[in-house]
Amino acid sequence: MPGQAGGRPRLCGEARGEGGLFQAAPPGSLRRVFDLVLRGGEVVDGTGSPRFLADVALEADRIVAVGPSLPGQARRELDVRGRIVAPGFVDLHSHSDLLFTLPAAAQRVLLGGRLRQGITSELVGNCGYGPAPVVPEHLPLLQKVNGFITPEDVEWSWRSFGEFLSTMEARRPLLNVGALVAHGAIRVAAMGMKPDPPTAEEYRIMERLIRDSLAAGAFGLSFGLIYPPGQFARTEELVKACTAAAAGGGFAAFHQRGSGASTCLAAVEEILEVGRRSGCSVHHSHEESVGPEAWRLVERVIGREAEAKRQGIDLSMDVIPYTWVCTTMLAIYPPWALEGGVESFLLRLKDPLLRARMKQEVGSAVPSWPPWEGNGWIMNLVREVGWERIHVGHVNSSANRPAVMKNLKELAAMRGIDPFEAVSDLMAEEGGVVTQLIFGISGDEGTDLPLLPLLTHPDRALVSDAWDIGKGSPHPGAYGAYPRVLGQYVMERKILSLEEAIRKMTSLPAARLGLRRRGVVREGAFADLLVLDPKRIRERSTCADPRVYPDGIDRVFVNGTEAVAEGEFTGEHAGRVLRRGAIA
Repeated sequence: MPGQAGGRPRLCGEARGEGGLFQAAPPGSLRRVFDLVLRGGEVVDGTGSPRFLADVALEADRIVAVGPSLPGQARRELDVRGRIVAPGFVDLHSHSDLLFTLPAAAQRVLLGGRLRQGITSELVGNCGYGPAPVVPEHLPLLQKVNGFITPEDVEWSWRSFGEFLSTMEARRPLLNVGALVAHGAIRVAAMGMKPDPPTAEEYRIMERLIRDSLAAGAFGLSFGLIYPPGQFARTEELVKACTAAAAGGGFAAFHQRGSGASTCLAAVEEILEVGRRSGCSVHHSHEESVGPEAWRLVERVIGREAEAKRQGIDLSMDVIPYTWVCTTMLAIYPPWALEGGVESFLLRLKDPLLRARMKQEVGSAVPSWPPWEGNGWIMNLVREVGWERIHVGHVNSSANRPAVMKNLKELAAMRGIDPFEAVSDLMAEEGGVVTQLIFGISGDEGTDLPLLPLLTHPDRALVSDAWDIGKGSPHPGAYGAYPRVLGQYVMERKILSLEEAIRKMTSLPAARLGLRRRGVVREGAFADLLVLDPKRIRERSTCADPRVYPDGIDRVFVNGTEAVAEGEFTGEHAGRVLRRGAIA
């Protein structure tokens, strides 16, 4: 409650931040003229401490004072009584990589849902997908791998990871963006889409590219172990790659190698083994259990990861606040069908014998561990959730737009054939670039009970895992993930306190990135701030109508610049490219 213990206003002193100590201004200087003061709001500072009534003063890109009835004048004052003042949200899991390479007007359209829901910093390069580094002869392969996160008019002008960061910088990002270097991009650069273990020379190339990318500012390395080419990497390859990442000061984020009932526990053990053997800090991305049989394993995973942390593994986790997710439609096919990349997959679809083999396996294959010693399957999505829980997300052609948001049984009925043939024809028509929305992830449309232990656990950050490239139907989280948490799980159902929910969306994810001056409201922090109305906050985006901005986010400040005012864009692009270890 306002003014209660634990919410002590802080007027001066030290705040440890990115790159060292920030010495706050002495009390006498508080009478200088501030650039902006937010007057009379309830501050939820991002640490989990109780909220308190305070003014918040800004100069340039920093918060310079926090306290009740701050003395001094300001060039501009805003009355925020009855509102919450909180840090901007820090999204550890985005796939907006290529959106940040677009011109300003396109960014405002495609990244607008990020900013309008309160995200001021996000991390791209997740799940082993990413656009850099690039080796020219393998550029077409990399473009196909990243097809489902690629908007129109991307120029692909960079080669190194550092050049990719510089490209985003030159485009003036709408919000702050940091990046992981994707194992998929590293592997394609070193060896194309070969499914084999790397040779000694290919390992050397991969390790050099990882080192160079971390030196350029990558926060770490990401793996997508259910997608090509990451699904072809054996545990030994992961250990070697993570050893290189650890040497460069980065961490490793994992989309685990299967979340269905038959492989979920073994896949979690693999992440822990890699962390233990490599000495690398590891991060379990969007923890999930796929299909009803796997939902019962959630508590066992939570317990095993808690044990691993007690044993000394530096482990962090995140979770999305939904029981459905978005990914590429390629994920429903057997791994052997994806060897060589999308073009090779499309050729196999044209071969009647290979297509029949795919159909038989999709209908009956049971994954085993490790997959390279069995049938190769990591997770059989159709077997885990059924055709009716898999929906078409985006397509490129206007002819197939009626298929968007149809589940695969409905698609089959539209086409008068069975679901496998219907989706495979669609994939052929769309050149393999189709996304899917999968329901049955840690719950279903009727229940989120399996999700709640993950959502409420204090060690797990909350993320969106959503993006909008302007085609088809994006996941609603691209526009409303964080307001969903605050509106549904805090205000309506009271499953989380406001302070704890905001901590899980601000200082907790910022700490994983070493961003000690973001994700908090305190003197010396960067002025990434939100003014929100707790009575109005809610997600308005839905699967049927996803591109709808939320209610209740009144103002958004990015590095001290007002980017959203009274719920509308100001046109300002005040974001920065965040680099590991830099003060930014």
